[in-house]
Amino acid sequence: MRSRGSIVSQFLIAFCAFAVLIAIAAVVGYLGLAHQDSAAKQLTGRDYVLQQAAGRMQQDFTTSQQSISGFALSGRGDALGPISQSRTDFGTQMVILQRVAPAGLRSLVLRQAQAGTQLFAVADQVATLRPASAAARGLASGTSAIAGKFYAANSGMQETLASEVRRLTAESRHSLRIGLAWSAAAVALAVALILILSISMVRSITAPLRALTAAVRTLTSGDRSARVTMAGSAEVRKVAESVNTMADENDRLRGQEEERTRLRALAREAGIRIRQHLITEDVLREASAAITKCVAADLAAMRLAEEGNPRYGDSSQRDWLPVSFPGALSANFHAWASELLRSQSSTVIQDVRGTEGEVLPPAIREPLIQQGVVSHMATPFGVGAELYGVIELERVEPGHPWTAAEVEAIQSLAADLGRGLQHARLYEDENRLVEQLKTLDQTKSDFFATVSNELRAPLTSIEGYVEMLRDEDAGKITGAQERMLETIARNAIRLRNLIEDLFMLSKIESGAFQAAARPVNLLDVVRDAAQVLQPSVDGTGLTLTVTCPDQGLMVSGDAGQLDRVVMNLLSNAAKFTPPGGQIRLSAARVGDAAVLSVSDTGIGIPAKDKEAVFSRFFRASNAVRRSIPGTGLGLTIVATIIADHGGSVDVQSNEGVGTTVTVRLPLLPAGRGAMAGMPVGGVPVGGVPAGEVPAGEVPMGEVPMGVAHR
Repeated sequence: MRSRGSIVSQFLIAFCAFAVLIAIAAVVGYLGLAHQDSAAKQLTGRDYVLQQAAGRMQQDFTTSQQSISGFALSGRGDALGPISQSRTDFGTQMVILQRVAPAGLRSLVLRQAQAGTQLFAVADQVATLRPASAAARGLASGTSAIAGKFYAANSGMQETLASEVRRLTAESRHSLRIGLAWSAAAVALAVALILILSISMVRSITAPLRALTAAVRTLTSGDRSARVTMAGSAEVRKVAESVNTMADENDRLRGQEEERTRLRALAREAGIRIRQHLITEDVLREASAAITKCVAADLAAMRLAEEGNPRYGDSSQRDWLPVSFPGALSANFHAWASELLRSQSSTVIQDVRGTEGEVLPPAIREPLIQQGVVSHMATPFGVGAELYGVIELERVEPGHPWTAAEVEAIQSLAADLGRGLQHARLYEDENRLVEQLKTLDQTKSDFFATVSNELRAPLTSIEGYVEMLRDEDAGKITGAQERMLETIARNAIRLRNLIEDLFMLSKIESGAFQAAARPVNLLDVVRDAAQVLQPSVDGTGLTLTVTCPDQGLMVSGDAGQLDRVVMNLLSNAAKFTPPGGQIRLSAARVGDAAVLSVSDTGIGIPAKDKEAVFSRFFRASNAVRRSIPGTGLGLTIVATIIADHGGSVDVQSNEGVGTTVTVRLPLLPAGRGAMAGMPVGGVPVGGVPAGEVPAGEVPMGEVPMGVAHR
């Protein structure tokens, strides 16, 4: 096998030979081009100039001779005009010939100059004579001999110049052909040399490269065990070594990625199990098992922020752990762990004894060194800036550092542990709060029930004695005493309504409130409620109008509770409607529902109070300002009764305009209702049968304000 130096030497030799041959070709070509350039300079710098100057002198001489002949023969005085310009140009060209012409042509130049001097002398003489005179003709005839001498010398010089031009051109072409031929030969030789050496070098490295290519293909096909044989030149062996190194590194990275994937899957599954628990102890127990399953540690501990001692992970108890170890670790615990939580990072020390271990507080590092800990990792867990604790992992064997995958897995578990603890604590706090609220609510319900029962007896006695006094069982009473008894009776009624509302609320909240579901004709309930208020209508400024359909509206429910609903709504309408106002009570069938509506033209409900009208003990702000009496329980009881009957209640109101309360109850299917006019729900239905209630508005008289309650 050839070494790295042999391949480089061959390349250098080939390059040098190629460079020399190219240089030779360049020199030969340059010499040919230089000879051609010299000939071209001679042609353009001398011969062509001489030819051009001789030609122009010939033209100027001919023009001057023709001008003299024209003056002597034609008699035109202006025939001599061109001679002046021709003489000037002739002199200029003569100066060029005398300066440029070589020694071999100087005699011809001299003869041309002499002939020109003679011709222009004749022209000067002719110019003094009369045109077409005999003397002028005689002088003109003598110019032929002068012209013969000039043309002979001029033609001789031009022939000599033409011959020189042909010679120089032929020599330059010959020199160029020879130079190009040698240059082509040198280039061809250089190319042939490069081809020969290239083929030689390619043959020396292609075989090892083919083996290298085959090994690489095997690796890329999935055979991770394939490696390249170390053969061939040094360069090829270097490439083979790099390929093998890359394959080894790929195996290492693949192993790391597989381990990272495994740990991520474990952490993800463990996180799901951790978050499933709603008890703190269960969350900690699940996290402890997950930590020891994910990473191999000589000690795995979870230290909670509110506790002084750590909780050790399952299978992590060690005999070497001293009793003082937890106390040493707890020094500056909160400050150290909180800083880690704020930066959302972990403390990973691969060598506690080395310089990187100096980042640990001495109170933590020194006990670790004393107990032989080599690798240390601490990861905080919590939510936001609230610290719940720290996961601490220790290893005592050298050469077993924490990997990035292990750190990521523990950090993922720590995040899930923080969320799991938060959910568990919130759940436990909520349960405690619910139990407290249940206890408080039961106490309140018991109080309402006790108060209602305890107040009924004295109230009954008060009402009885008032009735006896008004019946004059104790003797005659005066008018003032009658008014006093009326006030006592009115307030006794208000107090009884309050007690009844409290008693009903107590039954609702205790769960004892249940409707006795029986077929009920809602029209009977509406009619009875209106008739109950009829005796109290006289003497007030209110107008009650009832609108009902001809046919009955059969619903399933408790007639007594539905009667309480209608009475509460009518009482509220009467209480909050000033004298002169109107109250409308209507019942109708809308689809499969019975719709009961009570409208008034009273004070209405402010917009800001509408959302709270069904809240217990809530009273509208305008009612409070007007000192209108009430308990704030009427609509709460109405909504509860209607909800228990499977219906709904809606309130529409504008302050100063009035209020409309709409109740919707599901109708019974046809054939299941009781006959209208029969006792329903254990409550006798009196009055006119339902069939006799006319459609449209039926005035029922005026309702007194004092009997209403809310």
